[in-house]
Amino acid sequence: MNTRITRRIAAVTLLSISTLFALGAVADEEAAPSLYERLGAAEGLTQIINDTIALHHKNPDIAHYFADVDDDALAGHVIAFFAAGTGGPVNYQGRDMVTTHASMNISNADFDSAVADVLKAVKANGVDAESAAEVAAILESLRPAVTGTSES
Repeated sequence: MNTRITRRIAAVTLLSISTLFALGAVADEEAAPSLYERLGAAEGLTQIINDTIALHHKNPDIAHYFADVDDDALAGHVIAFFAAGTGGPVNYQGRDMVTTHASMNISNADFDSAVADVLKAVKANGVDAESAAEVAAILESLRPAVTGTSES
C-alpha cells in the first residue's frame, strides 16, 4: 500500500477517535446529576440523615426502635447505604436490609411513619420534588426487606 494512503488513513482514524472521545466527554458533562448530587452530595445527605434520625426520635409511632441506638453509628451506616444507592462514590459494606431489620418486627404502618420522616427531612433540606419522589420510590422498594413481607 502506498505510504501516502497509509498516512491519510491513519490521520483520519486518529481524527475520528479523537472526535469520539471529545463527544463522549461533552455527553458526560451534559449528563444529568445523580440523585446523590441532587441530595447535596456528602454534606447534604449527612444533614438529611441526621435530621431524619432526630425526627424518628420525636415520632411516637417509631421512637421505641431508636431508644438504645448509637445515633452516630446509625447515621454512618445509613449515609453509606444511601450514598451507594443514589450514585455516590461509596461502596456500602454494611449488613443487608433483611438481616438488619429481621428481629425488629416493623409493621407497614411503622415503615410508612419512618418514610414520612425521611421525606420531611428531604423537603426541609430544600430537595426538589422530583428528587424527593425518587427517594420515596427507593424507600418503597425496600419495604419488603424492612418489614419482612413479600408484598408492599
